Amino acid sequence: MPVKQTQRFICGQRTLMPAALERTVLEMATGIDGTAYTRDDVSASLMCTIETHAGPRHYGAALNLRGAEAGTLWVLWRDRSEPAAVVERADCPAGREADHPCSEFEGHPGGHSWELEDPPPIAAAFPLHRRPVP
Repeated sequence: MPVKQTQRFICGQRTLMPAALERTVLEMATGIDGTAYTRDDVSASLMCTIETHAGPRHYGAALNLRGAEAGTLWVLWRDRSEPAAVVERADCPAGREADHPCSEFEGHPGGHSWELEDPPPIAAAFPLHRRPVP
């Protein structure tokens, strides 16, 4: 009898990047490789894409640096607080040889991006119905 594998999901926690932090991302990116980046290069709407986790720290990719080995700028935030830190991380090397690289950072916790699914939408799982007004 085949063993049923459990579905594994990304965290999916979402937040918006404050304007001041967006400027920090652009300044850091330019300082790293000398390339000019614009606001269009920055993801201001962040989503934690690492595997579902119990810890309060979340990671969202803010800007993919240009170049094959350039890495990514990630924004960090904690539950119930706005994003406050930007870090440069090398890209996860897993899957590069198969032309299907992991989209996380090197040393990330949990599974690789191809092993994870988006969490099911809450509205679909728990539909809300309006009660008729008497």
